[in-house]
Amino acid sequence: MKNDWLQGTVTVDGGIELFYTRTGQGDKPALVLAHGLTDNGLCWHQLAADLEEKYDIIMYDAYGHGKSSRVDPDKRFDLAEDLFELIKALDLQKPGVIGHSMGAATAAEFAFRHPESPSCLVLEDPAWIDQKPSDEGDIASLDTWKKENLAAKEKSVKELARLKQKASPNWEEAILDEWAKSKHEIDPAFFDHYPRKHTDWRALAKAIKVPTLIVTGDHDLGALITPKMGVEAIQLLEKGEFGHISAAGHCVRYEQYRPYLTMVNLFLKRNMPA
Repeated sequence: MKNDWLQGTVTVDGGIELFYTRTGQGDKPALVLAHGLTDNGLCWHQLAADLEEKYDIIMYDAYGHGKSSRVDPDKRFDLAEDLFELIKALDLQKPGVIGHSMGAATAAEFAFRHPESPSCLVLEDPAWIDQKPSDEGDIASLDTWKKENLAAKEKSVKELARLKQKASPNWEEAILDEWAKSKHEIDPAFFDHYPRKHTDWRALAKAIKVPTLIVTGDHDLGALITPKMGVEAIQLLEKGEFGHISAAGHCVRYEQYRPYLTMVNLFLKRNMPA
């Protein structure tokens, strides 16, 4: 994290505190970055550093992640409304929103519910599925995530970063430490309460009116959005674009950062000029 970046919290929905890191002070167009499951806001720091000259970047920790509130079963669990209320609390005027995986799905749901709020969206391999959902399969998957996270917490940040570098040698070295720290910071209870409803991504795409870029990698490397889904999505979106980046899986910017940065920069230049 850069020394001149600011950090703070906002309170949403009766006591949930969302922690954020911000690169500016409101004098540039705002971009809100929504991370994926088990990551945190600072997992975006590489992209934020490259975009901060033109944009005021807000990287926030989702509920139960990073330094945001721990999960309380008595409180609302609604990541899309958390994003909306964060934007209101910071008085951001029609920000762009960039999300990855869970964060991309959150951004799409937010734009669906609050079409007047965002100026544009970048959805990095959103957590959309194109198969019949299974409650049993979802529970088993989240239980596996939880077990893996609990095992990760037994390792040091340095060891987690080293293991990830060995397992995924094409990942950007710059993000390994923050990625590893985020595994220590997530509340394991998140996996127990994460809503297992399946949003109809086609209905979302059809309803989103702002310029939207979907970025994905190779399906056989783990990307969720297939070329067929991507083509269908841009046909449904009013102002949709689809970008495929080869030699990347689900975590596109971690694996092919330069092509990702170029694609995002060009999209923002067209749709959210600084």
